[in-house]
Amino acid sequence: MSVAETELLDTVARVLAREPGSSMQEIATAAGVSRTTLHRAFGDRATLVERVSAHVLGDCARLFDEAGIDDGPVLEAFDRLIEATLPLAKAYALLFAEPDVYRITRLVEEIRTQDERFERYFARGQAAGVFRPDLPPRWLVYSVGSQLTAVWWAIDDGFVGTRDAARLVRATVLGGIAAHAVTDDPSLGSWTKP
Repeated sequence: MSVAETELLDTVARVLAREPGSSMQEIATAAGVSRTTLHRAFGDRATLVERVSAHVLGDCARLFDEAGIDDGPVLEAFDRLIEATLPLAKAYALLFAEPDVYRITRLVEEIRTQDERFERYFARGQAAGVFRPDLPPRWLVYSVGSQLTAVWWAIDDGFVGTRDAARLVRATVLGGIAAHAVTDDPSLGSWTKP
């Protein structure tokens, strides 16, 4: 894939994440290309959604591999993954926003596969004592995915700089939002921050 094709896929992914359900004309306008260029590159809208979503899912799988979430040291893998926040954030923002993704069977399967892989990573981290053991691993997948989506919107809206993204996600996920350990609320269970 050429640099120009990759840049177009990335641009269209941003547009779809920001304006889910956009028409081909709206996507072309927001992406700064002609509708003809968009049609030449993708054909129809369904093909566009499929190719762009497959592209961002491929980025996610590659980042999971590079971070070593399957067998690397848990916290080091987390740090490597979070250092790659922006591509992951783009993927999560698009996949959460664009409803047509969930009409394409192979993409739904790929999302399921990646969710299960991420869930195994969190379970491994719980077994190693890195992540809280009292929260379901799938909840941790959803929580981190939500943080990634939040940082994408915060950057896109101009509230957060790209250099701060990884630090903010890491601090929120690993440190939480309480200023100190909260131990007197029974709804929080017996866990306290180390």
